[in-house]
Amino acid sequence: MQFDYPEYLAARPRENGVMESALWIDPSGGISCEKFAAALIGIGVPEQGMMRAMKAAAGELGLLDAHSHVELLPDGSLAHRLHITFFEQRKPLSLGDAADKLNKVLSLADVEGEYADVVKRALSILFAGEAHSVRAASSPQVETVQLSVIGEAHTPYEHKAPYQPALGNVSDGVFFIQISPQFIAGLAGLETFSHILVFAYLDRSRTAKIRVRPPWTEGQEYGVFATRSPNRPSPIGLSRTRLQRIEGDRIYTGPLDLFNHTPIVDIKPFIRSLDAGDRPEEEGNDGWLQGSDHLELHRLGVPHEHPESTERLHYTERLLVCLTGIGWGLQQLGVDLHSIVCASPVHIWQAGGLSRVSQGIMEQYHIDYEQRPDAGASLTADGVAILAAIAPDFVTRDSSASEGLRVGIGVGGERSTLAPFYGALRLMLV
Repeated sequence: MQFDYPEYLAARPRENGVMESALWIDPSGGISCEKFAAALIGIGVPEQGMMRAMKAAAGELGLLDAHSHVELLPDGSLAHRLHITFFEQRKPLSLGDAADKLNKVLSLADVEGEYADVVKRALSILFAGEAHSVRAASSPQVETVQLSVIGEAHTPYEHKAPYQPALGNVSDGVFFIQISPQFIAGLAGLETFSHILVFAYLDRSRTAKIRVRPPWTEGQEYGVFATRSPNRPSPIGLSRTRLQRIEGDRIYTGPLDLFNHTPIVDIKPFIRSLDAGDRPEEEGNDGWLQGSDHLELHRLGVPHEHPESTERLHYTERLLVCLTGIGWGLQQLGVDLHSIVCASPVHIWQAGGLSRVSQGIMEQYHIDYEQRPDAGASLTADGVAILAAIAPDFVTRDSSASEGLRVGIGVGGERSTLAPFYGALRLMLV
């Protein structure tokens, strides 16, 4: 249908004759929290003020730097890109503590009333969607089995563990596996082996993905079973380590690439004549990792960082910072939260796929979407949650709707060789 946004605004009811600023959302380039906050700067939110509001979270979430910059898009438009960097390695914020922290952070940033409520609602919608996704993944439609937890790993790693156990990690602290009493008899004879294979349940892994992009491959996608990603349908980890000694119910080992208190589901001896042979180079190959410099770092046990690993570690903190910026920006503009309009359907890049969490939120809140083959439309679950929390009026997309409006364009932090430009969110203000 033909849609005239200024005419729509003029026709809507006003309280006491006063009309607040009204917002139009165009998610043809997808949507994310970072895109939304960046686009608000483009339509007039003072950048320094928003950054101060976001940095007000520093006392609660850790020291951080937040800033934005302007960049030229392929179509010649100017867009804002938001950057949030943490300077401290604090304990990652658990999802259970996130709601309380958001309350404190919003108060520190002076975000109040319905503007605080809308970002709190977005957080609630997102976490409810993630919880539903986890339950759906273990539904009766998927065949499951039960495993016994035979003990737990004790390591020095509370918040960040190495990606591969290495000899150089010996100085990190003491490593051992505490065996549950009913399984101690199963250790008889294990002390005769020099190395063991430890199978762990990776209880801190995130929602499983079937196709993943290993962080050092510049966006190349592989099936999860061709990678070592911890986010798997069955999050089982395997570590080979030296067996130092057994004392009662404790197996003291060499370094383990596991968090402290990780559940252990099995232990097997490493039998060299069967598992390695005299010439291990003839026993197999490195598959798609053949010749990889990154694989060599893992093989040699050289300490290194994975690209953006710190950002993923602080996902919840980054989310709270973005939500604070969005709440502050909407409040600063005086946006009428009851008269927001969104162009429909939301566009999604077909090759990028749609996560189970995003799809679940869209279906629950009746948000129409369309998968498109052209690169440039990406969205995140937190972006979908923001859209659901705002609950705009959805109207058929029409290019003439932007005439005469102030336009702000925001791009997120996503970049890849598959699609260097992942699409932009456009916000328009009256």
